[in-house]
Amino acid sequence: MQSTLMRLWARYRLAFKISFFMLLALGLYLGMRPTPTPAAYNWQASLYHAGGLFSLTVLSYLAFPRWRWWFRAVFMFSIGVAVEYVQSFHPTRTAEWADIYANSSGIAAGLVLASVYIFFARRQARRS
Repeated sequence: MQSTLMRLWARYRLAFKISFFMLLALGLYLGMRPTPTPAAYNWQASLYHAGGLFSLTVLSYLAFPRWRWWFRAVFMFSIGVAVEYVQSFHPTRTAEWADIYANSSGIAAGLVLASVYIFFARRQARRS
């Protein structure tokens, strides 16, 4: 079972990389465009931030499995900070600490989910 999963993972690595860069481009576009993404409630914007960086973090594990966890965390965090930094220069957008906290929580959740999966996958491989 494990070898089948690894073969599939290796087979679709290019698709994961393309998906990672497409999601990154979409996130950068949405974060840096002149008008913010519509949100009826304030918590929805935080959910967009957390969900986007969570998805990007998890997808980065599939696309780039050799990255160290700390490099992945710093890279993802720098993406979120860069978007907020660009927003601070735009007249119709504002940079907010709450967005950076939401970004960080999405990254942390993605790192935890991937780490738990890797732990159980290695444990399963040792048993086989």
